[in-house]
Amino acid sequence: MTLHIHFVGVKGSGMCALAQVSAKIEGAIVTGSDVEDRFFTDAILERAQIPVLPFSPKNVENADLVVASPAYNDRHPEIAKAKEQNIPVLSYPQYLGRLMLKKRGIAVTGTHGKTTTTAMIGLILMRAGLDPTIVVGSNVPSLGGNAHSGQGEFFLAESCEYRRHFLNYSPQYLIITNIDFDHPDYFRDLQDVILAFQQMTQRIPPSGYIFICADDPNRHAIKSQAPITTFGLAAEADIRATDITYHDEVSTMKILISGRYAGDLVLNVYGKHNIYNALAAIAFCQEIGIPIPEILKSLSLYSGTERRFEHLGVKDGALIVDDYAHHPTEIRTTLEGARLSFPNRRIRAIFQPHTFSRTEKLLNDFSCAFKSADEVVIADIFASARENNSNTISALTLAEMIQKQGIPTSYIGTIEDIKFYVKQTLAPQDLVLTLGAGDIYKVGQDLIC
Repeated sequence: MTLHIHFVGVKGSGMCALAQVSAKIEGAIVTGSDVEDRFFTDAILERAQIPVLPFSPKNVENADLVVASPAYNDRHPEIAKAKEQNIPVLSYPQYLGRLMLKKRGIAVTGTHGKTTTTAMIGLILMRAGLDPTIVVGSNVPSLGGNAHSGQGEFFLAESCEYRRHFLNYSPQYLIITNIDFDHPDYFRDLQDVILAFQQMTQRIPPSGYIFICADDPNRHAIKSQAPITTFGLAAEADIRATDITYHDEVSTMKILISGRYAGDLVLNVYGKHNIYNALAAIAFCQEIGIPIPEILKSLSLYSGTERRFEHLGVKDGALIVDDYAHHPTEIRTTLEGARLSFPNRRIRAIFQPHTFSRTEKLLNDFSCAFKSADEVVIADIFASARENNSNTISALTLAEMIQKQGIPTSYIGTIEDIKFYVKQTLAPQDLVLTLGAGDIYKVGQDLIC
């Protein structure tokens, strides 16, 4: 009998990816439901021929299993109906963990860089003919979407630390890009974050492998029975990049493995952070036996993911770019990379803070993250349904603190007002960079219409 799996909140990027791979791995009939608003995943779901229904308790009546997005709780009418009828309900991470057990699991985690590193590894595996199953958190043009249902032995998944979701997974391979304090609505402090990552490493069997950035100051806290390989720019890294040069958005470097020259890498995505992501991919892929020349060639073909320094277009000579950066480390890294790649442009950072809790807990870090920008515009805080809005902090406060750093800064609350301001002040040498995990990308989209 064919299994019928229904996905509640199927338009979410992760849920959309799981729905796609379920049909092959489980041999299932897949349906989904969500709000009427259109997202980038609508086109992906249409291509995959996965029907998306308006929310209704009737949607689950014939389901054998319900998979629920973390955005919804037991009060959601479909989830409530499933439980009333004793239909099993699994959360996104619970179901991802179940699927990962069916193959050799590769979990890519870390506070920053998960999506890009997962996408890079996925591209290398596919070009090597290994036909992996892939679940990634964004639309990746080189992968043809945000998921791939492969016939090969590997299951590659972006694995989030939020609420310790990744503890639902038992992979053979674990890649940790970095460890930083984020999600203050859940984690108490940095030590709590480190503890979560340490708990994750304990899920890796002694026969497995762990890969972690040698340059990360918190990596020494990670202990495991499984062997640990390091990557980075530090002299002691097992997989290392040296002689790095930057030109426009291209970086070139020499790759050393255990201190020995292994080849040159030309990376066509900007910034030092993407060098770290590429090194993580090299570390894993050479461990499973993919020849280094193949790895470096595949990485040179990597063209980025949606909302990661994504070029939206050019308007009257000004370059319009969008990036998902919503944490101080990500913002600083993105702006530093932009300055390296575009030293002669006026960098105009349009930032929309994401969640009140993150803005409040990391306020000082945010205020110091924009030093590579020539101008900063701050939008109203984009609230999250997962937190109680206490209104203890405001976007205006953040704008005033950035201004004190000597950077011209304006608080212009609404997206519509920001659109008007940028249009009125746009110059040919501008780099307009929208930053944030909410809907600030609409500013850039409007500029190029």
